[in-house]
Amino acid sequence: MAESEQTPTAAPSPAAAKHGWLKAAVDGVLGLGGGAVGTYVTAVVDRVVKPTKPVANFATTPDGLTVACQNHASGESGWWDFGDGSPLEPFTPDQHVTHGYAKPGTYHVKLTVRNYLGDENERAVPVEVAYGVKDAPPPQIVAFALSPVSPAAVAPATFRLTADVSNAGACVWDFGDGRVEVSDGGKIDRLVTFEKPGTFAVSLVAHNGKLGAKQSTPVKVEAPRDGTTMAVLKVIDSGTRVDHTATTESVAVPVPSDKTTTFHKTIHARPNHTFTAATIAEVPSSVKNVTVKIAEDKQSAVVSGEWAGDRKATNKAAGGSDAILRIKLGHERVAPHPLTVTMVTGTFGASGPVLKAELPLPPAPMNLAGAKREYRLEIRSNREGKSHTVLQAPADGKGSVDLPWMAKQKEQDRLTTYSAKQEGDTVVFTAVESNP
Repeated sequence: MAESEQTPTAAPSPAAAKHGWLKAAVDGVLGLGGGAVGTYVTAVVDRVVKPTKPVANFATTPDGLTVACQNHASGESGWWDFGDGSPLEPFTPDQHVTHGYAKPGTYHVKLTVRNYLGDENERAVPVEVAYGVKDAPPPQIVAFALSPVSPAAVAPATFRLTADVSNAGACVWDFGDGRVEVSDGGKIDRLVTFEKPGTFAVSLVAHNGKLGAKQSTPVKVEAPRDGTTMAVLKVIDSGTRVDHTATTESVAVPVPSDKTTTFHKTIHARPNHTFTAATIAEVPSSVKNVTVKIAEDKQSAVVSGEWAGDRKATNKAAGGSDAILRIKLGHERVAPHPLTVTMVTGTFGASGPVLKAELPLPPAPMNLAGAKREYRLEIRSNREGKSHTVLQAPADGKGSVDLPWMAKQKEQDRLTTYSAKQEGDTVVFTAVESNP
């Protein structure tokens, strides 16, 4: 939870104070007073003395774990924040900077610039860095296998795919039937269904920069045989994806130029993110009574406090006088999760007087809010080289069916009772024949 904040006494901003000081100085030098002359002096300060607004403009070029920032900003002072917890780097006009990261990932590079009146402007850019060719460990495919979920791999046949991939930025899957997919590395456990019979060469290529590793394995799917009965399960997952990240960000607070002792600095949330938490991590001795409060819309957070040091003795050089505060922030991003439909199939096999098919459920998507899982069932029978739908639930093929489920189907002189129920991570189908 964010700390509470006391409402401070209103005071002029540093920029307004400096502007007033300049106007007073011009008045004194010219020996001028108020009225029309004062209005004239104000116009002179605004148009001639007052500088242009600062603009935090820069471009980034990642190269391995290093990012180069081409400085196109205007301003007299400021800071670079490279988003990895490293100390802020002072901004120097017309000087480009580079920064090296300790590990791959996506970081937010932020530049804050000021003019000498204290006007500020900032810009943050996401940067993705990865291992370069020289410093990258080679990708490794530690494990890679496909196994049928049913004793008979009859089309459409479902296989469980497991793999363990390390040091890979991306994995490219070619299933040999025209499908190509890209996924992350790490431990992989998923279900893959092949619609048609044939032998397919399933290959995995793990990439990391310009380095790669490849493994392949064949998958054989038999053509449907007459008399085969198959259970088909369709699992539909929906919801809202919620991603959480935590960062520690630096906030630079300039020394006030007037008698004002309080300060307020606003931290803006990243695009498409909101703040979930904000706490103070580190405070220098030059400030006191520091609090941080998240706004009601969670799009920003305000850091407030008071100056405790001797402002007259403080060095006013660019970047040399700011108080650097460290704030821990929790970020949340909410985005619609695309509807996913996973088809799992299996043939019925004899289990005593009962025919049974056990179909594993696919792993549920991670980090979903309001996750919803729906089921659709189908019983198919192969006759004369063709697949026929015996039963489906719901009957119109839409919506969802509740488990456990049961239905009866009469064919000629037979009555078959089909049922399905969930047992752990498996849906068990049974078929029992009886006289009508």
